[in-house]
Amino acid sequence: MLVFIIAGAILGSFFVECLVHVFADNYELEWNHASKIGKNKDFAQEIATAMRKTHRESERQMNKAFKVASDAHC
Repeated sequence: MLVFIIAGAILGSFFVECLVHVFADNYELEWNHASKIGKNKDFAQEIATAMRKTHRESERQMNKAFKVASDAHC
């Protein structure tokens, strides 16, 4: 039974691989250039900056919690 399950998984993966190639051949995805985007040119940079700020804020909150917990043990 295990042999049939493994054979089915292998055949299924080949089938999915064929579907992916057919899809890739028939449809093309294109990336927009930064010049076409206009004002949102630095959108990725804005997201990265916001993520860094959020990380710093959560780190500060965590540090406060550890400080309170360590002061309680003394």
